[in-house]
Amino acid sequence: MKPRINIAGAFAKKHLIVPWIYNNKDIIDHVDITVYDGINLCPWNGGRVNRDIKYDDKTINFYRSNNITIALTFTNPVIELTDSIGNHLLDKFHHDGNYIISVNEQLYEYIKNKYPKYRHTRSITGFGLLPVPMTTDTVNIYKELESKYDYIVPRMEHVFDPLFDQLNQDKYEVMVNDTCVYGCPYFDDHFKKIAHQNCRFTNPWKDGDPKELEEVEECWLPNFDPDVGHIKTIEKLGDKYGMDLTIKQMKSLLSRGIRSFKVTGREMPDEDFRDEMSKYLQVYKQYL
Repeated sequence: MKPRINIAGAFAKKHLIVPWIYNNKDIIDHVDITVYDGINLCPWNGGRVNRDIKYDDKTINFYRSNNITIALTFTNPVIELTDSIGNHLLDKFHHDGNYIISVNEQLYEYIKNKYPKYRHTRSITGFGLLPVPMTTDTVNIYKELESKYDYIVPRMEHVFDPLFDQLNQDKYEVMVNDTCVYGCPYFDDHFKKIAHQNCRFTNPWKDGDPKELEEVEECWLPNFDPDVGHIKTIEKLGDKYGMDLTIKQMKSLLSRGIRSFKVTGREMPDEDFRDEMSKYLQVYKQYL
């Protein structure tokens, strides 16, 4: 089974991803690549407040010609199945190997029945406040999801938990650069609040208050720097600290059987985004 990487910004970051593909053809042929995004101001989108980013056929055709699959981030927990934009996107991207990232079970069943070519990823944003550290009940929740989804994005606090070893490792897509705080008390509410803006406004950054939206999206914890992480937790847990992964941690997960990784950063500055892709690409070079 080839290692797989899921890269943010299929269309928002296409100006960086396309040349990255061209410049790394020696690796691309040996790694399964998916690119994901929330597009066309779809109210089903989640994970971030909608930007006015639209797909274009040229980029879609580039990805297909390079065997790169596309994932749609339909991770809003509140779904109207009759939404015209969502159904248009389902029709447009219904292609072998493409993915739907979701949390709403009704949407999952709807797509499974009507659009069978899609594969399915269960988003991290649908778990709520699962206990940290893991419990037997947590393991059972994950195992139930394993029976339905092709991939599950786990809470990063669980990835190095001893109980995580009881799970089917190749079912999990691990984020490599999660910027949240370990055990964040606002985790569930934060994602729900973000998703709410995509139902509340047709075009949030045009119709809403940008200052309010920035406050919704940014970390709600006072004095926490996502670029640094929670120093006390890092010092306490060391290599068992599962948030923004080091290269050493990623290698450890690969050797343990994890084969799918997710690079976030749709709103990251271009230079930082390019650095993130280059950083984690080095790991894959050693496994070819």
